[in-house]
Amino acid sequence: MLILNTKRDVSKGFTLVELLIVIAMAGILAAALFFMLPTIINGTGRTVDIASVKLLDKATSLYKMTQMTTWNDVFKGFTTDAARLGELYETGNMDRIPVPNTKGSAFVWSISEQKWNVVHVVGGSEITMVVSGGFKGYITGSYTGNEKIIQIPAVINGTAVTQIHQDVFSGKGLTSVVIEEGITRIHARAFKDNKLTEIVLPNSMTRLDYGAFMDSGLKKITIGHGLLIEGNVFPKNDSFITAYNLGGAGTYILSGATWVKQ
Repeated sequence: MLILNTKRDVSKGFTLVELLIVIAMAGILAAALFFMLPTIINGTGRTVDIASVKLLDKATSLYKMTQMTTWNDVFKGFTTDAARLGELYETGNMDRIPVPNTKGSAFVWSISEQKWNVVHVVGGSEITMVVSGGFKGYITGSYTGNEKIIQIPAVINGTAVTQIHQDVFSGKGLTSVVIEEGITRIHARAFKDNKLTEIVLPNSMTRLDYGAFMDSGLKKITIGHGLLIEGNVFPKNDSFITAYNLGGAGTYILSGATWVKQ
């Protein structure tokens, strides 16, 4: 009787076909890893950044106790996040100033919430930054980034940002926006049709053009002195202007159909 031996003699090694199959599978795995690696790295970076935010909040609580501050804002008198972080370090509440691990992010202090956050910093690849001529310092074009929680920095591509032109961030689904000091004007509909609930405007802001925050759901606004506010900038805009003319700088809350100062 003929008996077939179905076991391969492993001492003879792999056949050419088997080697080709192994090489092909290794190539597929390497390609998959190549595309997944940035996501893995970013995910790790975000985890580290969230831990850093918790440490910053703890350091700020210690700072508040040691400085015995009773102001509404722990960092009253400090207008930039760099200055706030430097103050925590200089007063011995941190042994170093943390740097975000996620590319294009920054640690930002929320005046209204009195806590730290990590947000995406808008870069020159996501907008058009005018660096010369009569419109130097303007952010123009249309925001192409995917992040919904953003910071608009004071400097992009080495040029100081002074104005945000019309429609740049309109309809982008933004849920939080931080605008740094130095920016003076927001043009028509720049932040129209987003999902914001509050905004803190820098003290450098002097003018808000028509519909700047139209249909963006704002219910809380922190604003400085003497701004020129055109029509339909905020929800119930006439009510806001009336309250602002009476109350001046401060934080305003939308209560029903009426804006009131906190």
